Amino acid sequence: MKMRRVLTTTVMLLGLSVAAHADILATGTLYSDPSQNAANCWLFNAGASSITVISKGIIGDDGSRVTLEFQNTCNVLAPGSTCGIAGPIGNKGYACRFVITPSATDVRGDFQIRGPGGPFGVVLTREALR
Repeated sequence: MKMRRVLTTTVMLLGLSVAAHADILATGTLYSDPSQNAANCWLFNAGASSITVISKGIIGDDGSRVTLEFQNTCNVLAPGSTCGIAGPIGNKGYACRFVITPSATDVRGDFQIRGPGGPFGVVLTREALR
C-alpha cells in the first residue's frame, strides 16, 4: 500500500512538471534616444499546433514595464498566426519578452524601436527574439 502511494505521488509530480513547462522568447536590450518614441514586439507561430502566450511585455532597463497601448490576439496563437504588442518609450534601454507554452520551437519574433509616428513610425533598430 505504501509503495502504491509513493508511485502515485511520483507519477503526479512528473505529470505536473511536464504540464508546467514553458519557453521564453526574449531580446537583449535595445537603446532608444528622444526621437524614438515607440516599441513594438511581434510573434509568428510557424508551427503546426497552437501555442499559448502566458505572459508578454516590453521592459525597461530599470525593470519598469511599458504600458501597452496595443496588443492583439496574443493569448492563443493558431498555426500561421501573428500577434503583437506596442507601447510608448522614453530615452533608455528596452527589451521584449514572451513566455509561451507548450513550446517556442517554431515561434519567431521581432522587437522594434520606432521613430516619429509611434507604433507605425519608421523602424530605427530591431532585434530578433531568441
